[in-house]
Amino acid sequence: MIKIRNLNSIQVFNAVSQLKNITHAAHSLNISQSSASYHIKKLEAELKISLFDRRPEGLKMTENGKLLAAHVENGLRSIQTGLDQASDQTEIVRIAILPLFASRWLSPRLGSFWDAHPNVQLSFRSQNNTFAERQRPSDFADLGIVWGQGNWTDFDSIRLWPEEMVVACSTDYLRENPMREESDLKNLALLHVDDEMRWQEWFTNNQLTPPPLRENLIPQEPHFQISSTINGLGVALLPHSMIKADLETGVLVNVFDRTYTTSFAYYLGIPNRIPLSDSAIIFKNWLLSQCPD
Repeated sequence: MIKIRNLNSIQVFNAVSQLKNITHAAHSLNISQSSASYHIKKLEAELKISLFDRRPEGLKMTENGKLLAAHVENGLRSIQTGLDQASDQTEIVRIAILPLFASRWLSPRLGSFWDAHPNVQLSFRSQNNTFAERQRPSDFADLGIVWGQGNWTDFDSIRLWPEEMVVACSTDYLRENPMREESDLKNLALLHVDDEMRWQEWFTNNQLTPPPLRENLIPQEPHFQISSTINGLGVALLPHSMIKADLETGVLVNVFDRTYTTSFAYYLGIPNRIPLSDSAIIFKNWLLSQCPD
């Protein structure tokens, strides 16, 4: 068994592995650059392996370095949890959240969570569906809500429910642009969020050729997409679970009076190799209990 004689070397390695820069890591730890370099070289000597490749453009972690970094992050997180519990401090659960999901689905249900778990503290961190794509998502949040196809690497993805999509627009837009069948959409303004993947899938599933992407019809953010649709700027393909109230009140119209299957869905995403705290497990189990079967 290899024994590390100086735990400061582990702390320095963790900082360098996150920042990929010895100078920045030294600054974050309030030590000199030479001291940080010494700790990395000392750790490599003790382990008899290289943890970083030194290149002109900067540091690149070796495979051994990546393996060690994952365990170090896990261990330091466990130590922090132990310190919090020993000092009787309440754990804070960091949750990466999508603004549309938060306002239209989660917010109306949160009261029941705090009624059942008044001592659990939640910290919501807004993100534009980038949580699963971050290099180190566990630095941002303990778990989070993501939208996609569930194929993220190094990520435990739990689908919350099978989503269905609705082709929707405002009543005024439908009156000015009558749509009787799916092929009528080919020459209309189709509102996207960040890319055309949802619409491409929809056209393919309906045996239609997707029209060219129009850059000026990408609102970038789901709330903006919905408001743009309500204001008559075009037609949107929207998750049925997020616009039920708008359809019931007539603010939006289900153009073809049906829903469409999709490979996209909302997922609860948990970074691999990082154990959840007791409070995070409580929130996870509650969230899954609120989801439709």
